[in-house]
Amino acid sequence: MPLLETSSHASTDGAHGLMTVVIGENLIDLLVRGDGETTAVPGGGPFNVARTISRLGQPVTFFSGLSHDAFGVLLRRALENDHVHLAVRESFAQPTALAVVDTSDSSPRYSFHLRETAAFEITSPQGLSAYRSISSPSALYVGTLGLVIEPMATMVEDVVAAALPSTLVILDPNCRPSATPDYDAYRSRVTRLLHRSDIVKVSTEDLEFLFPQMNQDDSAAALLRGGSTIVIVTDGAKTVQAYSNAGVAKVAVPFSQVEDTVGAGDALVGGLLAWWAAHRLTREDAHSLPLVAEGLRIAVKIASFTCSRKGAEPPWSFELEVKSAKWFE
Repeated sequence: MPLLETSSHASTDGAHGLMTVVIGENLIDLLVRGDGETTAVPGGGPFNVARTISRLGQPVTFFSGLSHDAFGVLLRRALENDHVHLAVRESFAQPTALAVVDTSDSSPRYSFHLRETAAFEITSPQGLSAYRSISSPSALYVGTLGLVIEPMATMVEDVVAAALPSTLVILDPNCRPSATPDYDAYRSRVTRLLHRSDIVKVSTEDLEFLFPQMNQDDSAAALLRGGSTIVIVTDGAKTVQAYSNAGVAKVAVPFSQVEDTVGAGDALVGGLLAWWAAHRLTREDAHSLPLVAEGLRIAVKIASFTCSRKGAEPPWSFELEVKSAKWFE
């Protein structure tokens, strides 16, 4: 099924996709190659998710603080060029957060400069006010460093608690051990959020961090017991698995020529959310494991497309349409 084709599962109350809210960090990825060459590119998991959704033609509002420094201007320009709505438009005096990404091998390694940076400066009152101004958002995505750094981490919990019963909530821990000084507090926050999370997207590395000593199946079962409806587990180029209380669905990852893997997981979850919005699916639809698997078959292709070029550069919908014979057959 092409990404933007109307599904038989879709509702009929309007022609356009539904609004998705994304909460989390923006930052600059300093990509360092093995030979020492360094490139500064816009990044951050939620930033990449928001851009993916918007590039695929679906409306998205991004909750993140943007600095007035040069990097902040670059990040703002990237969001505006991709038609991402900003929940808080004013700039912050704090500097832009940085992630140093060692890309010398196939698995990127990260170190972070995050404290007292602009991305995390949206407080609970600001976030709740902005969130309540959005008319019935269909989906709410939270994740990555927005679950760690204050005051955003508390704001995330407060906004999730304020979500309407009809809103699909997606939790993407995207764990960064080197940026998580208080493991117990972080794990407790993830556990609390599980009670209102419909879809949890994790990598095998995330599971190892959250559930040391447990295998993948048992870790996914623990997340389901915590309250989630679907647990999506990625493992690099290996098969993506979606767990529910009804069973497990497996979605193969298509082969692609890999330029780098930065942002691959973000493109996958962003692609799934864009597909969900385009087909006007609801929170209740998350209980259908076959339907989630249908969306994942598109999402893994979007992630593979992103891996085929340098940096976290998700595809535009027109690029997928041009390559439809390859990507959607």
